[in-house]
Amino acid sequence: MKIDPPAPPALGPTRLQSKAGTPVLPGTGEAGAAQPPKESAPMSGQVRSLPSAPGGSDFDAARVAAIREDIRAGRYQVHPERIADGLLNSVRDLLEAKKKP
Repeated sequence: MKIDPPAPPALGPTRLQSKAGTPVLPGTGEAGAAQPPKESAPMSGQVRSLPSAPGGSDFDAARVAAIREDIRAGRYQVHPERIADGLLNSVRDLLEAKKKP
């Protein structure tokens, strides 16, 4: 199985130069005044319209905070077997759902 190398780290905002030669950040006008936000990408509208999971949200802020702290402290362990099993189960579920009319 081929695994792609990790993506390069994100860089900060790129500085542009105005006609006058002064630095301008993207999303700002010539004089550095903020421009109104552009329309959000079509995909974001689709994500907002996705149905909610039954019984509420799947997001658990406390769990995310605990995992974040474990990563910072070097205690977080990845279990590839669990990930693979979960992925296979998800694919099986999708294939079974596709078979049903």
